[in-house]
Amino acid sequence: MSKKIIIGAVFVIGLAVAYSFGGQVPAKPAHTSGVVTDAHAKVHLGQMYRTGHYYPAVAAAATAYFLVDVATTSFTADEIHTNILITVESSSLLVVYRDPVVSSSGTLVDSYNLNHPIADAATALFYHTPTITSLGTIVQPHIFIPAGKFNTGTDIKNNAEYVGATGEMYLICVVNKNGQAASDIGIYADFYEQIQP
Repeated sequence: MSKKIIIGAVFVIGLAVAYSFGGQVPAKPAHTSGVVTDAHAKVHLGQMYRTGHYYPAVAAAATAYFLVDVATTSFTADEIHTNILITVESSSLLVVYRDPVVSSSGTLVDSYNLNHPIADAATALFYHTPTITSLGTIVQPHIFIPAGKFNTGTDIKNNAEYVGATGEMYLICVVNKNGQAASDIGIYADFYEQIQP
């Protein structure tokens, strides 16, 4: 094979890679094995974020509420891809609702870019401890969580995450099922915002 053909093939492959990442080629990972997933590339491009809140001493039978707002006018993408991590001190119940009626959004929670040198900020808004008038529509079965941690939406790196559309709000509810005492609860999310081609 001549050098011209090899150079041409490399150029075409390079253009295809650049196009698939929106014109930007992600930084080369520290190791060379495996395939760079879309989510991993988004970390390198500064388009993956982490947020969450720690709820200390949630009373028995009480609920920790976490609100995801992609109905806000500040949300500029078409959809949000989210992986939720729940950590609980004692047995709990996870329920996720779409379009709750909210009389107060609660306290805004910061989101952090997972590529720390990049200052780009997420446009979705997250709140802890909102005031809920109506829960909305359940979008998954009730999930019982024993003491420990539970990952729902499974693995964002394998494209098996919750996908929420613009114009929606989602309410993550974690109920302390201990039955006797207050327990600590953590609700966390890794997410990226997607604009459809």
